[in-house]
Amino acid sequence: MMKKGSIIGGVMLGLALSGYGAWCMYKKMCPDCADDMKKGMKNMTKDMEKSIENMM
Repeated sequence: MMKKGSIIGGVMLGLALSGYGAWCMYKKMCPDCADDMKKGMKNMTKDMEKSIENMM
């Protein structure tokens, strides 16, 4: 049971790090696009939080 959890945690950490690396490269190539994407992500996060609150 513990091994499965640590494997999943490791995979998630790896995905987060690779996603962050890709984000940094994208930001260097196209700073304006990155800012727009960041705003979109913030709005999406707020919408998700609202929908979760509504469910509860």
